[in-house]
Formats: sequence, C-alpha cells, structure tokens
Amino acid sequence: MILALTLPRVGPQMHQGTIHKLLAKPGDELRPGTPLLEVRVDFGAAKAQDCPPLLFFRIIATERACLRSLDVSLGEVLDVGARLGVATSDINEPTEGQAARVLRTTSVAIQIDPLSRR
Repeated sequence: MILALTLPRVGPQMHQGTIHKLLAKPGDELRPGTPLLEVRVDFGAAKAQDCPPLLFFRIIATERACLRSLDVSLGEVLDVGARLGVATSDINEPTEGQAARVLRTTSVAIQIDPLSRR
C-alpha cells in the first residue's frame, strides 16, 4: 500500500513549517517510534511580535512501513498538508500511483539550542 508522508498541523495557528533536520532517509524501515524529521514552526507569523514564539517539533512514525522517498530539503518552507515523501507497506511494492492514505505519524515538541546551527 502506498502511504503519503505529509506535514501535519501541530497547532491551530500553524500554517507553515520549515524543515530543520532530516532524520530518516529513503530505504529506512519505519517502526512505531522512528523519528522522520524535525520542523520549525513560527507561531508568531500571524502578527508582529518582539520575540516570536518559534517551536520545534519532531515528526515520528507510528506504524510499520518502508520510507521510499523524502522529497524535502533543509530550510524548505512548506504548507500544512504538503507532501514530504512516500512510504509503502512493503519494500518491494511500486510507488507509482495515488497514495491509499497518509502515513500515521505523531509529533512531539523538542528543545533546540538557539545558538546551534544544526
């Protein structure tokens, strides 16, 4: 079964996210708890603030699958629901065609050192 990996909404004010770090790569076997990527979200983008609330979230797989493609790059800004990649339920399954559904994921807030460049 073809599964689409999409950018989830992690809050009602979230409209976009910036790819901060790629943790998985095509060919990886996904299991529940496998971290896929980290996303930076600017919750203050809707209005001007002196210190906008920037939060970081890690997107984590919650089901078994094989990651076949990850079509994003670091720093890329994407809308909620944007396609990030493709997974399949079996490694030998073709990836052509429409996804049957979205890959099941969850997100957790993480703390990032603001002085780090990675």
